Amino acid sequence: MAKILPDLDRGSGGDRQRIDRRLARVMKMAPMVAAATARLREQGRWPETVRVRPHFVYRRTPAPGDPSDRRLPERRHRPPATRILSPNGIALRLYLIALFEAQMHARPGRRPANRLPLRAGGSETGWIDLIAVPVERHGSGTTSASVSDKKQRRVLSALKHLADLEVQLVHLPQLGMKTGKYEGFQLLDEGGVRENADAIPYVIPRKNEHAFDLPTGLFENGWIHVLEDTELAFVMMLACRLHEARREAQVKVQSDERILHFGLGRDAYEAHMTLAGFGLVDVEVDENRHHDGKVRDFGRGGEARLHTFRLLWDGFGEPAAATVLRALRRARHRGYRW
Repeated sequence: MAKILPDLDRGSGGDRQRIDRRLARVMKMAPMVAAATARLREQGRWPETVRVRPHFVYRRTPAPGDPSDRRLPERRHRPPATRILSPNGIALRLYLIALFEAQMHARPGRRPANRLPLRAGGSETGWIDLIAVPVERHGSGTTSASVSDKKQRRVLSALKHLADLEVQLVHLPQLGMKTGKYEGFQLLDEGGVRENADAIPYVIPRKNEHAFDLPTGLFENGWIHVLEDTELAFVMMLACRLHEARREAQVKVQSDERILHFGLGRDAYEAHMTLAGFGLVDVEVDENRHHDGKVRDFGRGGEARLHTFRLLWDGFGEPAAATVLRALRRARHRGYRW
């Protein structure tokens, strides 16, 4: 087995566009990430880890049908985390931030109260202050759309998605009101919608409860804002697999488990390349595989073996925006390859 190394061949046009776009986006977001992280830090004590129940990311029973990387399970047959994945939405990030904020002030076994308005004035904090998204002011005068207006629309869209009947990760107690429909939203259990049963309120996991840990640095250092949904899903998949082992342990993930139980396709699987470039995941690749996981000479005697992964907790202790910018510039210098 060999450590993953950047492929020094020239990247494709798609690789170049993705890296250049992401570089520009993170440069724009850097001050927003710092501001959102500072606001979150004010909300209470930092927990040692963030605990998440496994059913947020993992189905106990395999998804029905005959799914594959080309045809993933229907969204209703995926676990909640991958049911709400979106290349442009913030539902996954918002839910994870809400879990973290809840664990900052509520005790294990208790239902957390929603203490924040969606939008606040002065020195107070609202939910839109805890989110970093690359938005800009457009227009002027009476037609000007402020950054806070745009952030609020993104948060409302995310809450609407999280409250959807096929998701049920939040409850909107004021949905029937003419105004303030999304104020006072309440977290629901990570398992979300339940077949032939009501969703249940979220309760902070007890110490002896079955739950996996996410590093506090994911939130403390801004990674929650700069990682893409597929990368967050990959991190949670590894954390879920590692929750009964030492943090330094290595794991392998079979393709059928990844697809049928975690609901992750090849694009999410290939997120390990960027995560390795960011210093968050250690990857050992079989020399018979390409870096995207495909087997060399498959069908002509090439043997399919699995990558081995280790989650690097210390990596989450680094400042996210600066680390990602450095990694993206390095990838560009290497010919748009990780």
